[in-house]
Amino acid sequence: MRKSIILMSGFILAASISNAQLYSSGNNVIAGTNVGIGNSSPSTKLHIKTVTTGELLRMENTNPLGFGKFTLFNDEAANYATFTKYGSTVSGGYPGIVSQYPYANMLAFGNNGGVALFTASGNVGIAIAKAGTTKLKFNVDYNTENLGIGGSNIPRTNVHINSAVAGDTLKITNSTTGHTATDGLDIRTTGLTAAIFNRENSSLDFGTNNISRVKILADGKVSIGSVSTPAGYKLYVEEGILAEKVKVAVKTTGEWSDYVFAKDYKLLQLPEVEAYISTHSHLPGVPSAQDVVDNGIDMAKMDAKLLEKVEELTIHLIEMNKKMMEMKSNMTEMKNKIEELEKQ
Repeated sequence: MRKSIILMSGFILAASISNAQLYSSGNNVIAGTNVGIGNSSPSTKLHIKTVTTGELLRMENTNPLGFGKFTLFNDEAANYATFTKYGSTVSGGYPGIVSQYPYANMLAFGNNGGVALFTASGNVGIAIAKAGTTKLKFNVDYNTENLGIGGSNIPRTNVHINSAVAGDTLKITNSTTGHTATDGLDIRTTGLTAAIFNRENSSLDFGTNNISRVKILADGKVSIGSVSTPAGYKLYVEEGILAEKVKVAVKTTGEWSDYVFAKDYKLLQLPEVEAYISTHSHLPGVPSAQDVVDNGIDMAKMDAKLLEKVEELTIHLIEMNKKMMEMKSNMTEMKNKIEELEKQ
């Protein structure tokens, strides 16, 4: 084993020397430009050749608490890449993701803060190392086959975007929208709040069967169906709405019809109402059938107007009841007088 390690160290050292000379452990130089193993005419600094199937190079560390490590340098020694296979009983794990990526029997390789991880259990991760913590940006859970993107948490669905930042955001852009932070479509969560935003000055469509069913326009108007929202309205529903309950509110008490009971309210007398109906064929203040066809009705205003007519009728009935009671009293008085005259 010792001889193998010494020989491999010599090969690696040879590849880093400009003239590819090979040194023995005693620092004796074996002259040559390239080194070949299984090859009498090597074409590169280190050339391993075989004509049979099987592995070409093995680096082995039999200590279960140790690890085998291959380090690759360039012209700047600080900018090196590593390829590491940990022993089967190495304790601990990558900082920040220990439970998902323990060192034991792991394969890892990285370069300048980026690292790819392969665990003995089958988990696969791509991460960045910052401030002593490893942050997963791509995380595959072997047992569930779920994929996590953006965070170090264990993915809980087939594709799970998760992170520890203030808001998780999935952004979709194209060459038309552009690629800045304020472009494209955002699907995001901030705390318990979830949102879908079109960051562009255009519509947001929701559809089925490749057909738009609900459209939110850039100005906030909403249409359900295959038509646009008419001017003056925020919502248009094609073919109507079926609901078990609809609640309509008014902004102020003045928009409801209790004003009919005010002492200064000008109540039309029944002959006046009769004359209006004779001329216009509908009640005063109530839209005609043609008006409804042309313009529709405002439910709150229409309910208030209908209540106004009910209240006006109620006032007329109260007045008529007073007159009837007065007439009944007069008739009773007259009847009593007649009976007294008959007795004389």
